[in-house]
Amino acid sequence: MSPRLARLADAPHIAALEESFPTGRWSLDAWTQEMTSHRAQVLVEGDGESVPLGVAAFSVAGETCDLNRVIVAPAARRGGVALRLLLGGLAWAEEQGATQMMLEVEDGNEPALALYQQIGFVTLARRANYYGPGRDALVMALPLGEQA
Repeated sequence: MSPRLARLADAPHIAALEESFPTGRWSLDAWTQEMTSHRAQVLVEGDGESVPLGVAAFSVAGETCDLNRVIVAPAARRGGVALRLLLGGLAWAEEQGATQMMLEVEDGNEPALALYQQIGFVTLARRANYYGPGRDALVMALPLGEQA
């Protein structure tokens, strides 16, 4: 499997993947807007043309690409879906002229942190209570062209 560009027909399925997030879910409208933005790239991965097993949203502003969201269906986790989506987004960001990728991740999300560290992201800062009381975010960055 490899990532492909999301289509508007994927939006309801992508919104359904949001159910794995406890709070801060994106709406169907938010996903639709992300897919139609000229500064954004939304990638999905699934079995051929089937319902997406994972999605990642990226946006570029100047020389920085932000990883805005990555979701993998619970049954497909630990199978490399997030890695493939992230690598696809890194390639797109470089094509757009970005020199770094940034993200926020909840401190304590060990699977995500391990993935980001494996690729070469480093922690720059902590945002206290970013995801709610007692739920801090780590701000991470990766200079593009240097990932492992």
